[in-house]
Amino acid sequence: MDKISLRTLFHTNEHEWNSIYKILINSPLTHVLDFNISPGNSQKQFPAFFYYTDELVKIITDILPETNELAVIIKDIPPIAIDSFYRTCLIEEIKSSNDIEGVNSTRKEISTALEEQGNTSASKSIRLWSTVNKYAKLQTDQDISFMNSNDLRMFYDEFISDEIRRVDPSNLPDGETFRKAPVEVWSKTKVIHHGLMPESRIITSMNKALEILHDNDIPSLVRVAIYHYLFGYIHPFYDGNGRTSRFITSYYLSRIISPLVAIRLSITIKKSLRTYYKLFSETNSYGNRGDLTPFVTGFLWLIQKSIIRVKTILKDKHSQLDYYSNLLNGSYFISDKTDKSICFVLLQAALFSEDGATLSEIAGTIGKNDRTIRTHLSSLPKGYVIINTNHRAHRYMLNLKKLSDEVENAGEKQEK
Repeated sequence: MDKISLRTLFHTNEHEWNSIYKILINSPLTHVLDFNISPGNSQKQFPAFFYYTDELVKIITDILPETNELAVIIKDIPPIAIDSFYRTCLIEEIKSSNDIEGVNSTRKEISTALEEQGNTSASKSIRLWSTVNKYAKLQTDQDISFMNSNDLRMFYDEFISDEIRRVDPSNLPDGETFRKAPVEVWSKTKVIHHGLMPESRIITSMNKALEILHDNDIPSLVRVAIYHYLFGYIHPFYDGNGRTSRFITSYYLSRIISPLVAIRLSITIKKSLRTYYKLFSETNSYGNRGDLTPFVTGFLWLIQKSIIRVKTILKDKHSQLDYYSNLLNGSYFISDKTDKSICFVLLQAALFSEDGATLSEIAGTIGKNDRTIRTHLSSLPKGYVIINTNHRAHRYMLNLKKLSDEVENAGEKQEK
């Protein structure tokens, strides 16, 4: 079945709009959901549904081989490099998610919260500690329950309530589970959506949305996209809805595809923010009449874009790793075996990390103690190591330009 825009037909031919709607809602390719939509903030309710188009099926089928290709690329890169890249992406992801909502945060704040993850007593004093804690656990495949409204509220309290409290405590949930007062979603100068009311309806609707999220009769990525929309439509909290729904989406993407794709969701959305908002506004319109197909298709396109971007970045970094590894192996200035092992770790830190590797990370990677690493670092040729002193535990990375210049100059001298 070709993709048909009910929203467009509503504005051009209302008779055809009604006819096409009946065809779509009764099509064998259509999945009608146990969830009613009141589009355009109207009093009328329509069942939410989606149907399989050529475009939607193609995106779903294309994502599988792209995911397999990504897995192969990740397997070829040293684990410490992947861990460093994950840390870098995590910092950028949380900042991007905050930026989308107009919440000010810095990379340093997020990095500090990440460094303090081993200190649970810091959870109340370090800003964003709890948010970082949840994102960091995506890499460990830790289970988080999202089976019902109570689970969601429990997660919200652990994930973002401290952040909401710091900014405006009046925005914390005041109902039995969610909020008990109305909320409006604004776009610059006008209201574009009203969150559901009363709270009893919010709870019932959220439980239905979570049932859809776990409905195995629907392809996993499709139900994740549907839930992402339904969360925004319900708008269960006064504040933190966007950040919470993007994390939940990332949680399931980490299991379906890869943690590295999961923690680049907000980064991708931020770069395509107009498309992201347009998906919501068009799906919410009265003329759309509960059709979630355009949203699902557009949202899966954003996920596919994230996969492709991660593949491209890692391919490029892997190529650079091979290039500089060859320079390092051929260097006349670094001949000691332990020095070369340390420099290889520093090389990975320079290419894959945000700010370098600590002494403990270097020591753990090559099986030496911190004192040995410190001694060898001090004996390396001057300028080979870049030291980042902006952290309590100093971080180190290889000076790639210095390595290139030294090897190139050595080669020129040998030719003469």
